[in-house]
Amino acid sequence: MLPIAYGDALPLLQALGGQIAPEDWRGALPITYHLGPGPARVQLKLAFDWQQRPLYNVLARINGVAFPDEWVLYGNHHDAWVNGASDPTSGAAALLETARAFGELLKSGWKPRRTLVLALWDGEEWGLLGSTEWAEKHKAELAEKAVAYINSDSNGKGWLTAGGSHSLQQLLNEVARDVTDPRTERPILDEARTRAIAGTSQAEKRAAEADPALHIAPLGSGSDYSVFLDHLTVASLNIGFGGADTGGIYHSAYDSFTWYTKFSDGDFVYGRALAQTAGTLLLRLADAPVLPFQFTDYGASIERYIAQIERQHMRARGGRDSSAPYAIDLAPLKTAVANLRREGERYERAMSRVAALNSASLRDRMAELKALNTLLYTSERRLALEAGLPRREWYRHAIYAPGFYTGYAVKTLPALRESLEEGLRDEAIAAVPALTTAINNLAAQVEQATQALTRLTGG
Repeated sequence: MLPIAYGDALPLLQALGGQIAPEDWRGALPITYHLGPGPARVQLKLAFDWQQRPLYNVLARINGVAFPDEWVLYGNHHDAWVNGASDPTSGAAALLETARAFGELLKSGWKPRRTLVLALWDGEEWGLLGSTEWAEKHKAELAEKAVAYINSDSNGKGWLTAGGSHSLQQLLNEVARDVTDPRTERPILDEARTRAIAGTSQAEKRAAEADPALHIAPLGSGSDYSVFLDHLTVASLNIGFGGADTGGIYHSAYDSFTWYTKFSDGDFVYGRALAQTAGTLLLRLADAPVLPFQFTDYGASIERYIAQIERQHMRARGGRDSSAPYAIDLAPLKTAVANLRREGERYERAMSRVAALNSASLRDRMAELKALNTLLYTSERRLALEAGLPRREWYRHAIYAPGFYTGYAVKTLPALRESLEEGLRDEAIAAVPALTTAINNLAAQVEQATQALTRLTGG
């Protein structure tokens, strides 16, 4: 498949005969659209450049003073298809501004408790090459040290969009309450919630309005978070602003500085908002005595995914019996998720006592604090499927993956959902215990974290 411009496509389309195309197959060119064949013959000459070229990742590190072997990472790519004003320079500029701000903090005497790693990745447009090769090379070190990965890509005027690991949803909400929208001068959370509610069905709208939280989206693929989330199962977030510009310039020569300053974030205030949002996320992850992970949102999200699967697949064997989804017993999976929610609630109750601790008492118990935080930031690793997903073992996350046929778009609980969609009943049956084990493993680690936190707080 080779994309071509409409001017080149026009004579090809004009040369087609045969049946007139259905209405939803027709474009906007001033011709009658036909399905073919012929009657014309066309000879195409294609030329490709197969040279190999080096890629350049640019990384900067600020070493942590308390927990140098705990890494908080933030990345954006720097390569582009053509001019790349929006994709990726708008996001890369925000990352550079975040780096500049950290430089000013360092001059003032501040040093992070944990190590910060900032990355400008190369080769993203060629298949996420720069980030993937780097993360695979450092796989063992990242498995031990990576606390979280924050990603950005294109940025524009509009409102905050966010997706990622639901263990970080509460943190994202707290940051979004504290960053001001440059247009409304209200928290960026407000506009993001308003837009999210507008996108719900009428039946869901009342519940969405009553819920004060911004629910982040699950992630599939399409940017540099993929290797961290899908392969290494490191808790990740993807953030950016947009939705209020004209669009239509994606991966084209029109993605220029002229277009960006005339039709998108021309005064760069949303670039500043992205730098503030990313910078605040990084500061809180780097400096929090107890890492701001939370697990009830994870349990609630997985419950929603199970309910979606049940609704979509309430067609039993051959569609003759609608009493069960292909007669597959999901009870063990539901029990595991209920257990995760219960352990998440116990952890939150224990966490409520942390505020009473003073910094001096925590400094005296650094070994216990490090043990607790290690349990927290490695919790996402428990959701790795040992064998990976069927027919694509590189993808290991039990909860999120890009769909096998959907490109970037996410499939939640992919081993189960896609097996049912493909009618692979035996494979779906095998997915249930694998998912159940992964979720139970996470719940067990949350329980350990609660015990460690209770010892720390004396509760």
